[in-house]
Amino acid sequence: MSDIASQAQLSPAVSQLPVSWYFDEKVFELEKRLLFDAGPGYVGHELMVPEVNQYRSLEWLDHSNLLINREDGFYQMSNVCRHRQAIMLQGSGVADRNIVCPIHRWTYNPDGLLIGAPHFAENPCLNLQRQQLDNWHGLL
Repeated sequence: MSDIASQAQLSPAVSQLPVSWYFDEKVFELEKRLLFDAGPGYVGHELMVPEVNQYRSLEWLDHSNLLINREDGFYQMSNVCRHRQAIMLQGSGVADRNIVCPIHRWTYNPDGLLIGAPHFAENPCLNLQRQQLDNWHGLL
């Protein structure tokens, strides 16, 4: 009988990662990309906007996005005016009326469609980005 271990150049088993990997920024960035960017992301819970037409600005995204409960589901929508990149809503409230930019009064309907752009002869068609969210046991 032959000894397989003597014929194959097997490397010794490693019981743990090198300690340097726990502090390496490149490894950290790679792990974040591989673990979190490829799969679904958590935006919030349905209890953050329990009633239809409620919104909440997402503080952890510097208020750049809104979580909105609409009749046909939950949405994540941009909260940044497409004209001068101003934050339009903060905190939480009811989005049953138009959303108006505080700088130049660009006006969007609650679904993010641009309905008014003062001093523009034609509508520049710069709607807010909006994405419908999946709801899994209240997690959006």
